[in-house]
Amino acid sequence: MTETAFESITILVMCMAAGFIARKGKVLKAQDMPGLTSLTLNITLPALLIMSMQREFEMEAFRGSLLVMALMVVIHIFVLAMGLGIVKLMKVEGAQKAVFLLALLFANTGFMGIPLTYAMYGQEAMLYTAVANSIMNTLVPTVGIAILLGAGGHSKINVKSILLNKIILSTLIGFMLFVFSIQIPELLGNGLRMIGGATTPLSMIIIGSMLAENELKGMFSGWRIYVVATFRLLVFPLIAFFVLSRIIKDQMAVTVLTTLTAMPVAAIIAILAAEHNKEPQLASKIVFITTILSIFTIPLLVTVVG
Repeated sequence: MTETAFESITILVMCMAAGFIARKGKVLKAQDMPGLTSLTLNITLPALLIMSMQREFEMEAFRGSLLVMALMVVIHIFVLAMGLGIVKLMKVEGAQKAVFLLALLFANTGFMGIPLTYAMYGQEAMLYTAVANSIMNTLVPTVGIAILLGAGGHSKINVKSILLNKIILSTLIGFMLFVFSIQIPELLGNGLRMIGGATTPLSMIIIGSMLAENELKGMFSGWRIYVVATFRLLVFPLIAFFVLSRIIKDQMAVTVLTTLTAMPVAAIIAILAAEHNKEPQLASKIVFITTILSIFTIPLLVTVVG
């Protein structure tokens, strides 16, 4: 498994490197990124999620998926409680406190989590990955925005945008097809599968391009960022593994939840910080550093958890 994780991450890093080089070489420009991101979030990722749940209904898998969703909520509650204590000890206030708390709370379960679990564990892991990711996509525009509002923002939570979120909708569609054992016609399914297959390289290229936006000078400074990185990349996933492996028997659920918890800080944190003008440079630095460090911590974690 360690070798598989290393190979999978190496391939993903190659895709990120391609995005980084493309952005630095002006092949990809700033104005190209919204279109690529929209294409991934609204077309390829929904196709991947729907097709990932194309399987015959099994009561065990159904119960497991409900358990995974419940555990994902519990994990976020635990991390939020821990995060409040961590930011207090780091003695940060205002917008910085909000950004650090968001960084501790939200992992990149979408752009990195979905492609990585698919590459490492295959189709079998995607049902659990999809339903777990739906929790994240519900919490970011609700709890995430609320945390930013607590830092003095004036934006409102858009409930309609949450309910119409393409990722949540596609997860719901795929899950319903699974529950009722509805198989998509072969020709349409093959097309959707091919479209969904573009998600992994596209998402990694986008992340690589985002990393290229940061100036390297001063990018690695700031001790608080490394405190956040240590908890986000190592402490939280290790706690998740040791607790979950002792209370549930579904090994795939343990594996998926541990892997998703080990992801770096979600790129959406930097986007939200920029949108609300709440320390966007700090948020960008945290995403950058944790993404780079995860190249080393994820294989290490896979080695530890076996």
